[in-house]
Amino acid sequence: MWLRFLLGAFLLHVTAGQTPELQYVLMVPSVLQNDSPYQICLQFLNLNESVFVSIVLEYNAVNTTIFDQIMKKKDAFQCTTFTVPPATSSPLAFITFSAMGPTVRLLERRSVAIQNMDSIVFIQTDKPIYKPGQTGGHVLCFT
Repeated sequence: MWLRFLLGAFLLHVTAGQTPELQYVLMVPSVLQNDSPYQICLQFLNLNESVFVSIVLEYNAVNTTIFDQIMKKKDAFQCTTFTVPPATSSPLAFITFSAMGPTVRLLERRSVAIQNMDSIVFIQTDKPIYKPGQTGGHVLCFT
């Protein structure tokens, strides 16, 4: 019985002495539409040192910095808004996240898709079919 008690006390001491592991969450949509504002959010848990955080959007050989800041709080949460550049023929882009500190080295690269936001013309008439020479009313909607 004493052996179990001592083993339990030893395990409690060992686990209580460990520092919690650093965790992070980066939230960004996987599909982005051009010329639209989006929000990207980053959360750190158990951060016990200052880290320099950089988030970059890589698209068509152009790097756009979205977030470039030093994070100091133990449990930090930060959001920022960015605008997506116009889409070209390739929808593939990358979000690169890096966090560097004295003992922390995090690097992650994820793919996202960029789509053009197409405009649509909708024409509504007062009847479904017109015969040649007939006139009628119509409404145009641009989106």
